[in-house]
Amino acid sequence: MKSAREIMNPDPITVGPEATVREMAGMMVENRIRCLPVVDEEGRLLGVVDEEDLVHQDARVHFPTFIHFLESYLFLPSSLRRFEKELRQAVGSRARDLMEEDYASVSPLASVEEVATLMLERDLEYVLVLEEGNLVGVITRGDILRAIAEG
Repeated sequence: MKSAREIMNPDPITVGPEATVREMAGMMVENRIRCLPVVDEEGRLLGVVDEEDLVHQDARVHFPTFIHFLESYLFLPSSLRRFEKELRQAVGSRARDLMEEDYASVSPLASVEEVATLMLERDLEYVLVLEEGNLVGVITRGDILRAIAEG
């Protein structure tokens, strides 16, 4: 059975934390990619910016849901987190402002079956491959399909 290392793109296009929204959008369009890992000078992964993060630049921000109770307004925690994320994405101008720090990752030794299962269970379009905290590759749904087609 193939491993993540065998099917991953070992040379993913990355950006630094100071990359602008315009630069990232241009890179995604030009290279036909859906995510940009954000790395520091040493190559350590800081987060990831994907298409959805950039699309929020032009989207309407939804204000948090609240309940009026005993002359007070109680904001629902989940709607506050969503509001904070949407606001950050709407006003962010750099990769450091937009990047998600909660990303799915696997070891280079993970099996294709493990990667595919993770992608299906979490409805992911890509998974980052990390080795000792460093980005060593990216696996997309297309990579999984190629592995299936090749047998």
